[in-house]
Amino acid sequence: MQWDGINRRRFVRVQYPFTVHIYVPGEPPISSYTEDISTGGIKVTIKQVIAKSTLVDLEIYLKSDPVLCKGVVSWARERKSKFLEDTIIHDLGIEFSEVKTGDKRSIKKQVDDLAKAKKEDNQATE
Repeated sequence: MQWDGINRRRFVRVQYPFTVHIYVPGEPPISSYTEDISTGGIKVTIKQVIAKSTLVDLEIYLKSDPVLCKGVVSWARERKSKFLEDTIIHDLGIEFSEVKTGDKRSIKKQVDDLAKAKKEDNQATE
């Protein structure tokens, strides 16, 4: 399916590399970084294949204490790595499905703070 140019995102996303550990039932843990984050989910890039609709446990390090939550892979795309020759990597969108109220607030605060800082940086360079 080709992108039609319409942004259907329900949440503001910010690019920031928070450390994330992904736990797929029956598989070894996967360590990565968020490509972007919102109050609704994250995007990550990994070498492993995780199918769409897979339920995962997440450990996201916004600060020193991790946010522990559950998510579901809402989309997955395979592509060639720009940096690792002959390597296929996978971009995944993981939607949060179970997040404690306090952790939701922590995620929202980080997203809002990063979005505000980016906006201020953009205004300063104009």
